Amino acid sequence: MEGPVTRRLRAYWQLEAANVLFVPGFAIGLVFWAGGTLTPALVIAAIACAALLVVGAVYWRAALRQLEGSRGAMAAWLPRLAAVEAPTLALAVAALIATGAEFALAGGGWTPARIAATSLTALAVLEYVNYYRVQLQHFDNWADFKRLVSGRGFRKAHLARDIHVWRRRRRAVR
Repeated sequence: MEGPVTRRLRAYWQLEAANVLFVPGFAIGLVFWAGGTLTPALVIAAIACAALLVVGAVYWRAALRQLEGSRGAMAAWLPRLAAVEAPTLALAVAALIATGAEFALAGGGWTPARIAATSLTALAVLEYVNYYRVQLQHFDNWADFKRLVSGRGFRKAHLARDIHVWRRRRRAVR
């Protein structure tokens, strides 16, 4: 019998995985529909957003597998997720720089491509923070929401905690 945590993790990883293509694809599709064109900022933002959604999908899938009794999934993926922390941050920063530069250098205000690049960049930055720094998502779990509104604030992200423990254990073995 599947419990609520198992159901929630299954939904998390599947939603993140579907959004890897859907969110950037939808944003780019709206740009073309509105008569806009691809810009370097939009491409970089789409890649950054997709990469961080992949991180989420992989992490929640590994967490689900671990909950279901497979220790190997998290052990195999956690070092990889730790290794892509800096590159995904670099992608998010590159998206910020490219989008900001496009506004500063090209002029012309809010074009469809700039709206999409700004939206995808914001999502990439939020996903990075939500996975590698602090848990931002509190609306889908009553206990998390109660913690937030009680004034106890944000807590360290699940992936960040797991990476911290993994690194500490790795150092202890050496």
